[in-house]
Parts: sequence; C-alpha cells; structure tokens
Amino acid sequence: FFRDHLPYSRGASGGRDEKVSMENKELPKIKLYDTSAERQKIDQMADMYSLITTVQHLETAWTRDAVGEEKYTESCKKLISQFKTLKNGSTQLIPNVDKFITEYKMDCKAARHRLLRVGVPATVEYGAPKLTRQNSADDQKHVFEAVQTFITALNCLQLDMRDVDQLHPHLSDLMASLNKVKKLPENHVSRVKVKEWLIKLNEKPASYRLTDDELRQMSFDLQTAYDHWHRIYK
Repeated sequence: FFRDHLPYSRGASGGRDEKVSMENKELPKIKLYDTSAERQKIDQMADMYSLITTVQHLETAWTRDAVGEEKYTESCKKLISQFKTLKNGSTQLIPNVDKFITEYKMDCKAARHRLLRVGVPATVEYGAPKLTRQNSADDQKHVFEAVQTFITALNCLQLDMRDVDQLHPHLSDLMASLNKVKKLPENHVSRVKVKEWLIKLNEKPASYRLTDDELRQMSFDLQTAYDHWHRIYK
C-alpha cells in the first residue's frame, strides 16, 4: 500500500526501464563515405591529423626531456619524411596544411614549426647539448666535418643543382655539422644564413626548382656564411 502510494515510485521505475531499453538499443551507424574515393579522402585527412598530432607530442616530450636525443632525432626525421610523402600525395585534398591546422582547430604550434617551417629535428636546428670537457677533443673533428659539408653544399650550387629535394638534405647536414661545433656562437652568420635557406627550401614543394635569381642569392649567402666561418677556423 505504501509503495504504491509513494510519490514518483512508478515514474522512477519507469525511468530505469527506459534507460535499460536505451542502452540495449543499437545506435544508428553514421556512414562517412559512399565510394572508395571518398574513403581514401577520409583516410588521408585522418592520417594528416594523426601525423601532426604525433609530432606535437614528440616535440613536447623532447622539451620535457622525456625522450633521449638519439631516439628523438630518429623518430622526428622519420615523421618529417612521412609528412612530406603524405603532403605530396594529398595536394588536391589538402592544398594548404597550415589552413588545415587552423580549420580543425589543432593546438600544435611546435609541430607547425617543425613540419611547415624548418623541416628538420630540433637537434639539427639548434644543435645537441654542448660538448663537455670529457669529449671536447672531438671538436676538431666536428670542425673538419663542417668544412666538408660546407664545400659539398657550395659544389652542389656550382653544379647547377637547384631542385629542393636535392638541396635540402645537404643544408640539413650542414646545419647539423655547424651545431656540433662547440665554440660557434648561436647568432653567427654561418648559422643564420644556413637556417634561413633551410626554412626557405622547406616551404617549397620537393619538385620546386630555384630560379636563376634564387640560385644566385643562395650561392652568395652560403659563400658569405663560409667566409665568416673560415675567419674563425682558418
């Protein structure tokens, strides 16, 4: 008698039954595509989003010292290579990656810098931790390596190599070599000029060929960088 006359007793029971019924009821499936072409587009966009997010997490882990130098560099180079491949293969769907990031409200400032601006790991852009007294004897070796990579880069320009995918690896190696030299100031002309061109090349498609004016300017800038370098280590 009392249970039947308790306020909301039947409604509460009915609500529970309704909740159980809703849980057992399958939700309708949402179809994201109708054709294989549409599915490929969805997959490409998902891959791009996932790759950018992964780079952002890797950059965060590096700044927090949660990943070692060797592992970071290896992983970052692989992700950058994958990004370039994906970017070149999805130019019609994602013509502008920067706009893609903005459109989907991705919070990925570090990944944007790494992928769209520089195109090399932080260990190449800024260099690894400075040499300690125990391994400072290797500095002469790094100076020699830097000279060799400088000469190689200049020779490439003299041989009229002007494709981005030909020049970018040499500049990346040169930047890495310069950053290994302990006594080279952070704002030295050689570092500044090489980094400027590294960024310029990274912002171009891999198939882009430098114009005569661009080739001339790049040759002048790298020669200037080498001359300033040689004044320190002649």
